[in-house]
Amino acid sequence: MTDNNLDTLKQSQQRQAALSRWDNEGGSVLYRPQKRAASVETDHSVPELTNAELVHLRVRVIALENLMISALAGATDRQLDLAHEMAAYISPRPGSTQHPLTIHAANQMTDLVERADHFRVPPLAPVPYKSTAVFDEHTLPTGLRKEHRTKKGVWGVIRVLDGRVRYTVIEPESETILEPGHPGLMLPDQPHFLEPLGSMRMQVEFYDAHPDL
Repeated sequence: MTDNNLDTLKQSQQRQAALSRWDNEGGSVLYRPQKRAASVETDHSVPELTNAELVHLRVRVIALENLMISALAGATDRQLDLAHEMAAYISPRPGSTQHPLTIHAANQMTDLVERADHFRVPPLAPVPYKSTAVFDEHTLPTGLRKEHRTKKGVWGVIRVLDGRVRYTVIEPESETILEPGHPGLMLPDQPHFLEPLGSMRMQVEFYDAHPDL
Protein backbone atom coordinates (compact mmCIF):
# COMPACT_ATOMS: atom_id res chain seq x y z
CA MET A 1 0.00 0.00 0.00
CA THR A 2 1.42 3.42 -0.94
CA ASP A 3 2.05 6.24 1.51
CA ASN A 4 -0.84 8.22 -0.02
CA ASN A 5 -3.22 5.32 0.55
CA LEU A 6 -2.01 4.98 4.14
CA ASP A 7 -2.57 8.69 4.75
CA THR A 8 -6.06 8.48 3.28
CA LEU A 9 -6.90 5.45 5.43
CA LYS A 10 -5.57 7.19 8.54
CA GLN A 11 -7.64 10.31 7.84
CA SER A 12 -10.72 8.17 7.29
CA GLN A 13 -10.16 6.33 10.56
CA GLN A 14 -9.68 9.60 12.43
CA ARG A 15 -12.91 10.94 10.99
CA GLN A 16 -14.75 7.78 11.98
CA ALA A 17 -13.33 8.06 15.50
CA ALA A 18 -14.36 11.70 15.82
CA LEU A 19 -17.88 10.96 14.65
CA SER A 20 -18.27 7.49 16.15
CA ARG A 21 -21.60 6.66 17.76
CA TRP A 22 -22.61 4.59 20.76
CA ASP A 23 -22.93 0.89 20.05
CA ASN A 24 -26.71 0.89 20.40
CA GLU A 25 -27.49 4.15 18.66
CA GLY A 26 -27.40 3.40 15.00
CA GLY A 27 -25.36 0.57 13.59
CA SER A 28 -21.81 -0.64 13.57
CA VAL A 29 -18.88 1.69 14.15
CA LEU A 30 -16.17 1.11 11.57
CA TYR A 31 -13.33 2.38 13.69
CA ARG A 32 -12.49 1.39 17.27
CA PRO A 33 -9.28 1.92 19.25
CA GLN A 34 -7.45 -1.36 19.63
CA LYS A 35 -7.16 -1.02 23.38
CA ARG A 36 -7.70 1.50 26.13
CA ALA A 37 -4.94 3.13 28.06
CA ALA A 38 -4.42 1.44 31.42
CA SER A 39 -5.03 4.69 33.27
CA VAL A 40 -8.58 5.12 31.90
CA GLU A 41 -11.01 3.71 34.44
CA THR A 42 -14.58 4.41 35.41
CA ASP A 43 -14.66 6.53 38.53
CA HIS A 44 -17.88 5.99 40.44
CA SER A 45 -16.78 8.44 43.13
CA VAL A 46 -17.18 11.56 40.97
CA PRO A 47 -19.57 13.86 42.88
CA GLU A 48 -22.73 15.09 41.25
CA LEU A 49 -22.84 18.70 40.09
CA THR A 50 -24.47 21.19 42.42
CA ASN A 51 -27.37 23.37 41.27
CA ALA A 52 -25.02 26.37 41.05
CA GLU A 53 -22.60 24.40 38.88
CA LEU A 54 -25.44 23.26 36.63
CA VAL A 55 -26.58 26.86 36.21
CA HIS A 56 -23.05 27.99 35.27
CA LEU A 57 -22.75 25.06 32.86
CA ARG A 58 -26.05 25.99 31.23
CA VAL A 59 -24.95 29.61 30.86
CA ARG A 60 -21.75 28.49 29.16
CA VAL A 61 -23.63 26.18 26.80
CA ILE A 62 -26.01 29.03 25.84
CA ALA A 63 -23.03 31.31 25.21
CA LEU A 64 -21.27 28.69 23.06
CA GLU A 65 -24.48 27.97 21.16
CA ASN A 66 -24.92 31.63 20.27
CA LEU A 67 -21.27 31.98 19.32
CA MET A 68 -21.74 29.00 16.99
CA ILE A 69 -24.81 30.64 15.47
CA SER A 70 -22.85 33.83 14.84
CA ALA A 71 -20.03 31.83 13.22
CA LEU A 72 -22.49 29.93 11.01
CA ALA A 73 -24.12 33.22 9.99
CA GLY A 74 -20.85 34.16 8.31
CA ALA A 75 -20.07 30.70 6.94
CA THR A 76 -19.80 29.91 3.25
CA ASP A 77 -22.45 27.86 1.48
CA ARG A 78 -20.03 24.92 1.37
CA GLN A 79 -19.49 25.11 5.13
CA LEU A 80 -23.26 25.12 5.73
CA ASP A 81 -23.66 22.14 3.42
CA LEU A 82 -20.95 20.35 5.40
CA ALA A 83 -22.81 21.05 8.66
CA HIS A 84 -25.94 19.44 7.18
CA GLU A 85 -23.84 16.49 5.97
CA MET A 86 -22.40 16.00 9.45
CA ALA A 87 -25.88 16.05 10.99
CA ALA A 88 -27.03 13.45 8.48
CA TYR A 89 -23.91 11.38 9.15
CA ILE A 90 -24.60 10.92 12.87
CA SER A 91 -28.32 10.27 12.34
CA PRO A 92 -29.25 6.61 12.82
CA ARG A 93 -29.28 4.57 9.63
CA PRO A 94 -32.53 2.96 8.46
CA GLY A 95 -33.17 -0.18 10.47
CA SER A 96 -30.79 0.83 13.25
CA THR A 97 -31.67 1.49 16.87
CA GLN A 98 -33.08 4.99 17.24
CA HIS A 99 -30.95 6.35 20.07
CA PRO A 100 -32.64 9.54 21.36
CA LEU A 101 -29.36 11.32 22.11
CA THR A 102 -28.14 10.93 18.54
CA ILE A 103 -31.49 12.02 17.13
CA HIS A 104 -31.54 15.11 19.33
CA ALA A 105 -27.92 15.94 18.49
CA ALA A 106 -28.55 15.74 14.74
CA ASN A 107 -31.72 17.83 15.07
CA GLN A 108 -29.85 20.40 17.16
CA MET A 109 -27.13 20.72 14.54
CA THR A 110 -29.71 21.33 11.83
CA ASP A 111 -31.54 23.79 14.07
CA LEU A 112 -28.38 25.82 14.66
CA VAL A 113 -27.78 26.14 10.92
CA GLU A 114 -31.39 27.22 10.33
CA ARG A 115 -31.26 29.77 13.16
CA ALA A 116 -28.03 31.19 11.77
CA ASP A 117 -29.75 31.71 8.42
CA HIS A 118 -31.85 34.49 9.99
CA PHE A 119 -28.66 36.47 10.68
CA ARG A 120 -26.99 36.01 7.31
CA VAL A 121 -26.63 39.16 5.24
CA PRO A 122 -25.99 39.39 1.51
CA PRO A 123 -22.51 40.47 0.44
CA LEU A 124 -22.10 44.22 0.32
CA ALA A 125 -22.40 45.69 -3.15
CA PRO A 126 -19.14 47.15 -4.51
CA VAL A 127 -18.80 50.90 -4.05
CA PRO A 128 -16.95 53.22 -6.44
CA TYR A 129 -13.44 54.18 -5.38
CA LYS A 130 -13.52 57.25 -7.63
CA SER A 131 -16.04 59.34 -9.56
CA THR A 132 -15.58 62.02 -12.19
CA ALA A 133 -17.07 65.48 -12.05
CA VAL A 134 -20.52 65.95 -13.58
CA PHE A 135 -20.12 66.72 -17.29
CA ASP A 136 -22.56 68.30 -19.72
CA GLU A 137 -22.57 68.31 -23.51
CA HIS A 138 -19.98 71.11 -23.49
CA THR A 139 -17.62 69.97 -20.72
CA LEU A 140 -17.47 66.26 -21.63
CA PRO A 141 -13.71 65.69 -22.13
CA THR A 142 -12.39 64.92 -25.58
CA GLY A 143 -10.79 61.77 -24.20
CA LEU A 144 -14.24 60.31 -23.47
CA ARG A 145 -15.59 61.27 -26.89
CA LYS A 146 -12.96 59.22 -28.73
CA GLU A 147 -11.85 55.61 -28.36
CA HIS A 148 -10.47 54.87 -24.91
CA ARG A 149 -10.58 52.10 -22.31
CA THR A 150 -10.26 51.53 -18.59
CA LYS A 151 -7.28 49.69 -17.13
CA LYS A 152 -7.32 45.97 -16.41
CA GLY A 153 -9.20 45.28 -13.19
CA VAL A 154 -11.20 48.51 -13.45
CA TRP A 155 -14.92 48.68 -14.21
CA GLY A 156 -16.77 51.89 -15.02
CA VAL A 157 -20.43 52.90 -14.75
CA ILE A 158 -21.74 55.73 -16.89
CA ARG A 159 -24.62 57.42 -15.10
CA VAL A 160 -26.68 59.88 -17.14
CA LEU A 161 -28.40 62.43 -14.90
CA ASP A 162 -30.26 64.34 -17.62
CA GLY A 163 -30.71 63.88 -21.36
CA ARG A 164 -29.25 61.06 -23.42
CA VAL A 165 -25.81 59.72 -24.32
CA ARG A 166 -24.83 57.25 -27.01
CA TYR A 167 -22.46 54.61 -25.60
CA THR A 168 -20.53 52.75 -28.31
CA VAL A 169 -18.43 49.67 -27.56
CA ILE A 170 -15.93 48.93 -30.30
CA GLU A 171 -15.10 45.33 -29.38
CA PRO A 172 -17.41 43.48 -29.32
CA GLU A 173 -19.36 46.03 -31.35
CA SER A 174 -22.51 47.41 -29.71
CA GLU A 175 -24.38 50.68 -29.30
CA THR A 176 -26.61 51.70 -26.41
CA ILE A 177 -28.56 54.86 -25.64
CA LEU A 178 -28.07 55.76 -21.99
CA GLU A 179 -30.68 57.75 -20.05
CA PRO A 180 -31.44 58.49 -16.40
CA GLY A 181 -32.09 55.14 -14.70
CA HIS A 182 -30.36 53.22 -17.52
CA PRO A 183 -26.58 53.33 -16.84
CA GLY A 184 -23.87 51.89 -19.03
CA LEU A 185 -21.24 49.38 -17.89
CA MET A 186 -17.62 49.73 -19.01
CA LEU A 187 -15.69 46.48 -18.77
CA PRO A 188 -11.95 46.42 -18.02
CA ASP A 189 -9.74 47.08 -21.05
CA GLN A 190 -12.77 47.29 -23.39
CA PRO A 191 -12.49 50.02 -26.09
CA HIS A 192 -15.44 52.42 -26.25
CA PHE A 193 -16.45 56.08 -26.63
CA LEU A 194 -19.33 58.41 -25.70
CA GLU A 195 -21.42 60.86 -27.70
CA PRO A 196 -23.84 63.40 -26.19
CA LEU A 197 -27.26 63.47 -27.86
CA GLY A 198 -28.20 67.07 -27.22
CA SER A 199 -28.34 68.61 -23.78
CA MET A 200 -27.22 66.19 -21.08
CA ARG A 201 -25.49 65.76 -17.70
CA MET A 202 -23.50 62.65 -16.74
CA GLN A 203 -20.65 61.30 -14.66
CA VAL A 204 -18.56 58.14 -14.54
CA GLU A 205 -17.93 55.95 -11.49
CA PHE A 206 -14.95 53.57 -11.23
CA TYR A 207 -14.91 50.23 -9.37
CA ASP A 208 -12.30 47.60 -8.61
CA ALA A 209 -14.94 44.82 -8.79
CA HIS A 210 -17.91 44.12 -11.02
CA PRO A 211 -20.57 46.64 -9.91
CA ASP A 212 -24.29 46.02 -9.51
CA LEU A 213 -26.34 48.09 -11.91
